[in-house]
Amino acid sequence: MSRREHLSKTFEVYRAELDSYNERREKIIIVSRAITQLSKKLIFHLHRGATAPAPARAKNLKEARAKEREIWSNFVAIRNELAAGSDDGGLETFWRFNRQIAGGLEEFIEAYSFLYYLETGELVSLEHLQKQLTDSETGENLVVITPEDYVLGMSDLTGELMRYATNALSTGDHDTPLAVCNFVRTVKTLFDVIPESVLYKLKKKQEETTRSLEKIEKVCYALRLRLVEFGDKPEVLRAMAKRALDEANMSSSGGGGAAEARDD
Repeated sequence: MSRREHLSKTFEVYRAELDSYNERREKIIIVSRAITQLSKKLIFHLHRGATAPAPARAKNLKEARAKEREIWSNFVAIRNELAAGSDDGGLETFWRFNRQIAGGLEEFIEAYSFLYYLETGELVSLEHLQKQLTDSETGENLVVITPEDYVLGMSDLTGELMRYATNALSTGDHDTPLAVCNFVRTVKTLFDVIPESVLYKLKKKQEETTRSLEKIEKVCYALRLRLVEFGDKPEVLRAMAKRALDEANMSSSGGGGAAEARDD
């Protein structure tokens, strides 16, 4: 074989590898975008029923679990794509395409953690989240959730909780905003200790969390004051709650919620 023929065959091999890489990358991006869209739809679905009466709320959460399983099937598709032609089940390939997967994964974490909070009133653990993204037959992970993925997803959750709290207040529910306020304050305090050098993306998200917390605190403060005076007049409380909510919206009009801070 001449030197020219050798170089030609070598570059043909490189071209085949690059074509294969780009094809797989595009497939993963498409599925990741589908996960992002389905996760957003799940969040919207949860908001529609979060402040409904108990029977409707229970039905909403049951339907949400079915939507969560639909998202899970897309993670199965990613796992299968990563595992194709791999001897280690796709683990090494996963880290190669982690950047393309991370956006959809982060959105799923936010959606699932919101669902979990509505069901339990607690913060979902990393271990529980990872368990949700496992193969039901083999028990193997479909994807790997890193601590960074977990923290960034939880930080986005605070924006959804702010919306949940204000929506609950507009229905005359006085307990939910106070509980959410304490929960968001705890999450913010825990995440504030993470250095920017360790997770630089968290800084911007924490700024959004601060704005969300301030909005909830203003509404809860106004609510506490009025409960003393008008606790026996729910119609007056609802009107004052709406006014406090409108004032909080005006004072925080510069922040559009956690969703605008994402790096999709």
